[in-house]
Amino acid sequence: MRQLKYNRELYSKTALIKAAYNFTDRAYLHLDADKNYYYVSISTKDGQPEVTDQEFENEILAQSARHEIYLQTKNIRELMLARAVATSVVAPREEAAETDSENTHTFSEDEILKDWFEANE
Repeated sequence: MRQLKYNRELYSKTALIKAAYNFTDRAYLHLDADKNYYYVSISTKDGQPEVTDQEFENEILAQSARHEIYLQTKNIRELMLARAVATSVVAPREEAAETDSENTHTFSEDEILKDWFEANE
């Protein structure tokens, strides 16, 4: 079993957990921390290729970058989602009035049960 040590000021807990998760198919990983460092213990599973220190270091760096980008773009993603949902749900007042008057038509049972293909061929 090997143990790696990472400075808590450089890496987030989220990045550490995501990096460790990416290797759970090949190794058993144990995470721990103290005031200044995260500790990662790696034990390779039988029949699996070894997880090298360099692989884990590259993965935690990649996850740290992804997490940082996530944090930096969170507001704009929320704004874009809110705008997309708002424009698809809320109709302007003029259109809403027209739509309400159009929806007053009641359908008879014959209109509802009519086969579309028979009516439109």
